[in-house]
Amino acid sequence: MASWMRNAIHQAVKPTASVIGVLKQHLGGSKPGRSMAVLHASDVTKLDFCPRKWAFFDLFEKQPPMEVISAALEVTFQMGYAAETLMVEEWGGDAVVGNWQCRYCKESRTMTTHPGGCCKDGRKHWWQYRQMVVEDPTTGIQGGIDALFNLGTPQLVVTEIKTLNPTEFETIVLPQPEHRLRTSLYLRIIDQSNHPYRSKINTQEARVVYISRGYGKLHAAWNEILPFKEFVVVRQDSDLAEPLQRASALRTFRTAGLMPAGICATALDKAAKACSVCAACFSGEYPAGKYPPSAP
Repeated sequence: MASWMRNAIHQAVKPTASVIGVLKQHLGGSKPGRSMAVLHASDVTKLDFCPRKWAFFDLFEKQPPMEVISAALEVTFQMGYAAETLMVEEWGGDAVVGNWQCRYCKESRTMTTHPGGCCKDGRKHWWQYRQMVVEDPTTGIQGGIDALFNLGTPQLVVTEIKTLNPTEFETIVLPQPEHRLRTSLYLRIIDQSNHPYRSKINTQEARVVYISRGYGKLHAAWNEILPFKEFVVVRQDSDLAEPLQRASALRTFRTAGLMPAGICATALDKAAKACSVCAACFSGEYPAGKYPPSAP
């Protein structure tokens, strides 16, 4: 075949798109923000959690702002979720205890180690770990426990799982403050809840495990390169006083209608300048501890 013909055929079938271009079409973008109808432990343990802002969103029937997510951030989130899933459903073996549901036939198992068996159609069950969700009866805070591990003691150990980039993983020597606080809050919520398996869970001590998104580093205790770092979190109720107070203030608004106080001293505070309800908050029409007028 003449070279000009080969070139012509090559040009005719040469792909015009790229693989990365295809990936970008399916990653990133915008999505609705998480509903504020439920107060999650991950909300209340943020330093900028403001019960007054949440009250205004309820009062004015505002929707959470759209979340804009880049392709890189979405990949980071999904890789973190995949690592957590592998740790709980595969790497943890029979040490992980909890509720499971088959992705194929939806059959369920309750508070057990990783089940076996097959679906009625003969396929091997593909079990998905279902996080135990607990709720504080006083504040309404809800939280989902990443995993419960059997570490050889009579009670199961609450385990939170997070992923870090290699630089963060290299330098971390303590659990991040938000993770420590949230894990401590989970222990308190479980202890205060009416959950049927409360007595089977250690409510005084938990673990936070970090997984590196890189190769890992030499672990002094194991004398081996590992992509894991594990930290013990001892429950400290004294550290929870402020987030619980803020959560209680929101609960009071939602049950009794009394406006809560906010976290900003003036409308010039950094958080206030970025707040979508700042004008109403500092208008003087919605004093803390009083019933609000009708929403505009």
